Amino acid sequence: MLGILDIILLAASLLVTLAIGVYHGVKGRKATPAEYMLGGRAMSPLPLAMSMMVGTISPITIMGNIGEMYAYGTQLWIMDVGLALGMVVVAEMFIPIFYPMHMVSLYQYIEQRFRSKVLRLSSVLITLLAAYLFIGFLLYPPSTFLVHFTGLGIIPNIVIMGLVCGLYSAFGGVKAVVHTDVVQSMVMLVGVLAIVVQCTIRVGGLESAWSIASERGRIEFYSMSLDPYQRHSFWLTLVFGFFFSLSTYGVNQSQTQRTFSTGSVQHAKRVIYYAIFGMLLLRFLINLAGVVIFAFYADCDPLTMGGVVKSNLRIVVVYVLQDLTSIPGLAGLFVASIYAAVLSSVSTQVNSMTALLWEDFLKNLKVFETWSEVTITYLQKLLVFLTGVIGIVMSLIATNSPAFISRLFRLTGAISGPMVGLFLTGLYLPWVKGKSAGFGFLLSIVFSLWIVTGQLLTRTDPPYLPMSHTNCTTTTTTNTTTTTTTASVINTSLTTAMPDITSVSSDGEIDDNHNPQEGMAALYGLSYCLNYCWGSIACLVLAALASLLAGWNTPDTIDERLIAPTAWKIFKKLPPPSYEPPLQKLARLISPHADSYATNSSADRSPKEQDGRQSRLDGHLLQDGHDGTFHAKSEEIVPMMKIT
Repeated sequence: MLGILDIILLAASLLVTLAIGVYHGVKGRKATPAEYMLGGRAMSPLPLAMSMMVGTISPITIMGNIGEMYAYGTQLWIMDVGLALGMVVVAEMFIPIFYPMHMVSLYQYIEQRFRSKVLRLSSVLITLLAAYLFIGFLLYPPSTFLVHFTGLGIIPNIVIMGLVCGLYSAFGGVKAVVHTDVVQSMVMLVGVLAIVVQCTIRVGGLESAWSIASERGRIEFYSMSLDPYQRHSFWLTLVFGFFFSLSTYGVNQSQTQRTFSTGSVQHAKRVIYYAIFGMLLLRFLINLAGVVIFAFYADCDPLTMGGVVKSNLRIVVVYVLQDLTSIPGLAGLFVASIYAAVLSSVSTQVNSMTALLWEDFLKNLKVFETWSEVTITYLQKLLVFLTGVIGIVMSLIATNSPAFISRLFRLTGAISGPMVGLFLTGLYLPWVKGKSAGFGFLLSIVFSLWIVTGQLLTRTDPPYLPMSHTNCTTTTTTNTTTTTTTASVINTSLTTAMPDITSVSSDGEIDDNHNPQEGMAALYGLSYCLNYCWGSIACLVLAALASLLAGWNTPDTIDERLIAPTAWKIFKKLPPPSYEPPLQKLARLISPHADSYATNSSADRSPKEQDGRQSRLDGHLLQDGHDGTFHAKSEEIVPMMKIT
């Protein structure tokens, strides 16, 4: 249990969080929707970067990464390199195209690029479904951790975290979320640092801890094998980190909303680059905590004590209960960091989900046409709070079926790769039309769900690296030995109050074993690190193939500013295929009067399309209006949507 000083520190962190929300709520009580959801697009890059950093580091990241380093070694650490590379790609290739569109909902790009409202709304619905599950998944695991320290049950911990998060997010909007994230980032840094410093002192210094971990086979960075069936390698974790980064920072509303909230493209890029530095620092400390905790338990592993293998997520709980609570305040700092990780991650989700609900579904309803901006802002506040309540309900459901919820969450995570592929198709395959992109997106989701389902049905948790129990019977606590109280901590507190949620790694992936099979089932044996990659590539390939059958865009039928510059240059130089697309030909044979929009001969175009093409050739290109609407200098050449 926590001492008085620990409780004071924990309560102070929660009260500061609520105070910031109330302050911004009172200050911005007459805020417009744009100010509430995007801070008026005038927020400073540094706090936005700190918010982005902690918004993607959840309690599962902290507990999972520490457990990963402890039980399997440091190879997953290379994932951070891939994350950084992916964020650079987002800053240099995604933001210059997305930011000038002045969007609130990222998925406005989908409708604008593919001229398909159905595709936009479908992608938003899938995103919202995954986000609701994610909130429930975020609240449940740390609540099982907090049982041991707060004296409260799992359900009260869930309700407290959910309500605190919902209240300050609803009161102050994105400004409250961002500025509380700044405070929470400091709390998380200090909390994790408390473990690293205390545990390092206990094992005789950082050099000693690293040496112990190396001798026991925990230090590994350069497993350069190209075998895709192994669990981790340098290349697998690098690819995993890269595509995970594209998914999280490039095509995810919760993070792109941070870049949309600043004042220019250059400021938006700074948000990403500042976040790279903060993310690498915090993840470095989390991973290092796993190494030094292993050194502490090197000769008395509590996870395999008594022949029963326990989840590696539990190791940080064991250490904090056994050692960190001996120094007043340190356990409180770490528990506060867990709270901070929950609140920052959940607040990011509820804020972004409300933006999607309003922009993509509610905004255009007639009932809201006469509402004032201030009234709409109050409605958005209510939606934020209700989203937090729904998250609480989802988490309460998880208390009755944790394994089912974690597996369902992983299935919804199968859309992450296809979502990356859909946006990459829009940016880098300019000839692909909406129907072809939708076809590729749908089939790639089916493909990803098939692979993930097969993995869930055929995989088993991999065995931990060798553990030792040689000094478990000693009665004194030294650098690398522990007393027999370790056994009591595991066998009483954790066994009864912290049920397994399956073996979950740092970013929501279920650990898998090297288990290749024959035939089609061999796909299930591929490393989970490739799942994001396969989904993205499948969407790109299927969309490109579908365009060869169904028809394609030409340079005069698409806006250049929606395409990556390099892809546009290639697109303009390559001649279009000279044959008539098979599906278009079939449609023409069935209905002779069918419009052959995708063909390249002027005879097949309507007069309006020919005039539009000529207008473009005459130099009457589209230009931006001050209100964010795409206008034409002469006539409306290609129907374009208003971007709010």
